[in-house]
Amino acid sequence: MSTAARRESIPLTEDDLAVLERLLQSSSLERRALEQLSDEVGDSKAALLHALLAVGIDAVRERAREDGYRELLVSRDADDEAEIRTARRRQIANWGDE
Repeated sequence: MSTAARRESIPLTEDDLAVLERLLQSSSLERRALEQLSDEVGDSKAALLHALLAVGIDAVRERAREDGYRELLVSRDADDEAEIRTARRRQIANWGDE
């Protein structure tokens, strides 16, 4: 009698499948989060799934969410600074006209 391991498919939600698709993109937040949380992340689907199972999909989602918020804040800060500089230039340019 054979004692070979039996493979079973893992039920995945649409959200899980979307995360897996983003993991295949090297520039995605999920991929970067997984690379930060796991020492061994390969490029194949099997390697990505192995790393994902090791750290947990929820941990990757949370880390990606945090990194996304951080990037958004940085970009907003940069936009705000640019608007402030523009407003100051206008104010200085119009200062003598009043």
